[in-house]
Amino acid sequence: MCGIAGIIGNQLPDVEHRLACMSSALIHRGPDDAGVSLWPERENIPYAAFAHRRLSIIDLSEAGHQPMSTPDGRFSIIFNGEIYNYRTLRKELETEGVRFISNTDTEVLLQLYVRRGAECLRWLRGMFAFAVRNSETGEIFIARDHLGIKPLYYYQTEKSFIFASEVRALLASGIVPRRLSRAGLISYLQNGSVASPETIIEDIRLLRPGHYLTITPGANCTLGVREVSYTEEWLKSEATLSGLDRTSAVEALSEALKESVRLHLVSDVPLGPFLSGGIDSSAIVALMSQVSDARPKTFSVVFAEKRFSEAVHARRVAQKFDTEHHEIHLGEQQLFDMLPAAIAAEDQPTMDGINTYVVSKAVRDAGITVALSGLGGDELFAGYPTFRRALRLQSVARFPGSLRQGISSLGERVWNRSVQHKKLWQLLASDGSPGLAYSVSRQLFPVHEVEPLLSESLGFIHAASINLAALEEGLSEDDPINAVSVCELRGYMANTLLRDTDCMSMAHSLEVRVPFVDVEIVRFVLSLPGAWKLNGGRPKPLLQDALGDLLPPEVAHRPKMGFTLPFEEWMQSKLRDEIETTFADDSHFKSIGLQSNAVREIWRQFLRAPRAVGWSRPWALYVLGRWCAQHQVTL
Repeated sequence: MCGIAGIIGNQLPDVEHRLACMSSALIHRGPDDAGVSLWPERENIPYAAFAHRRLSIIDLSEAGHQPMSTPDGRFSIIFNGEIYNYRTLRKELETEGVRFISNTDTEVLLQLYVRRGAECLRWLRGMFAFAVRNSETGEIFIARDHLGIKPLYYYQTEKSFIFASEVRALLASGIVPRRLSRAGLISYLQNGSVASPETIIEDIRLLRPGHYLTITPGANCTLGVREVSYTEEWLKSEATLSGLDRTSAVEALSEALKESVRLHLVSDVPLGPFLSGGIDSSAIVALMSQVSDARPKTFSVVFAEKRFSEAVHARRVAQKFDTEHHEIHLGEQQLFDMLPAAIAAEDQPTMDGINTYVVSKAVRDAGITVALSGLGGDELFAGYPTFRRALRLQSVARFPGSLRQGISSLGERVWNRSVQHKKLWQLLASDGSPGLAYSVSRQLFPVHEVEPLLSESLGFIHAASINLAALEEGLSEDDPINAVSVCELRGYMANTLLRDTDCMSMAHSLEVRVPFVDVEIVRFVLSLPGAWKLNGGRPKPLLQDALGDLLPPEVAHRPKMGFTLPFEEWMQSKLRDEIETTFADDSHFKSIGLQSNAVREIWRQFLRAPRAVGWSRPWALYVLGRWCAQHQVTL
């Protein structure tokens, strides 16, 4: 796990200094080693420079140093991530005559690219963002993993292209203006994070999951940049495994999950799982017990507020599987003390992620370098309320639109006491599509509430319909459960959960692996009928059946709780002065395109009726203001 950065182009002053600044901005991602390769301009091939920061996980020797080149020097790579099937790929390459000088997955990836080109991506199981340079042609190939576990940001002009693992590294180059993106701002207000390929910074783009870029030198020092999707149709939820009944599917899933966890345990450094006490993290611990004899360290965040704490369930799982269990006690004061550093660790503003920062710090302090997470279980196995909501909405959508509109209007007037009520009336008036059910369920501010927050008409309110179209591309309404699953994978998981997990864990030089978000697991689960994932009246019945009797009954059958900090209570006590001080800064909110009075009104409404407004809205506005101030970002 690492941080990567690169600069291509001929007309950028002080390139070596700028690259050094980018590398320094990534040191938390890779404190173990640093490397730079520079290729001077020649003929029609532009100047290029790669930088790498290494967090040593596999083959800790100097043989894993990057940038890494082939023996003839023709191809050079910088790589962030892990290729879990690299040993199998290595054996296949060795049969083709390849000789390896290290035990790293980086060298396997490099040699695979040399022989397969862009087709190498179809062979990979892992999380990755990497760049390869061909010294003969000057072409650069950049790719990101199928589901967006590892990030890759870029900024381009006609004659230059720079990229990095983090937005902040691009800003550190001094090349990118610190201008707030209007489209990014609207996306953040609607979603609580910025949906790719937009970012919060104008002209910085996020390479989309399952995509690669080729950068080709052109005439007059220009660069030709082409983006290509390599993701197969497996994210379109239309395939059904012919002739596979549910019993056979459960057996196959059980073996597939064990294989994924086994592959994710490959490491030359200490490793341990997060354990919240919910089904997903408990499943990871249970599966580890099936494929490894090692006694893992497990980690849970514990709150004094009982209704937020899953400590009892986490202890029960730890006891059953004999883990070395660690509880991280978090209260208001600890969060308050940690808050500046946690917001600083966010690569982009997000309403989520603080919880991952807290547990990642504790895990790293305990000497662990690699952690396993149950992230992805809810998205794949229908763990969110969104799934049942989509089914109900599909049934209601059969009634005449005028009737639904009338009931919705009446409900908005007489029963509108919470954010959930408001979303209910929005959904009732909608067309009932799975994409819209997902979009409304996940929204922070609906479109009609975004515009009053803006200090000017930004002309980007239509971003909501654009985002929805991207989410719904290729979906089949014949299977609403799988359709919502794809939306969750493309949306909340990719744009919030995975992104926050990456930046918050890497802030502590901790690698987090997500066995459920494995390309083969996702492909298999999406090929099964969605109805199998909700039947039986139990939470996540397909996953539970695949686990058999591994989980304690009191964990397996408990309702979903979710890992959330007690923000509603804390924002009315210890955090209140801090938030109000931020909201009092008229000049700053104006500088990022928001109406200060409208922002403060959201806060006042929250204090009067917390459940009606929800803590996430004022919290998201607070984080946005703090993040932009810290990074000196304005419109």
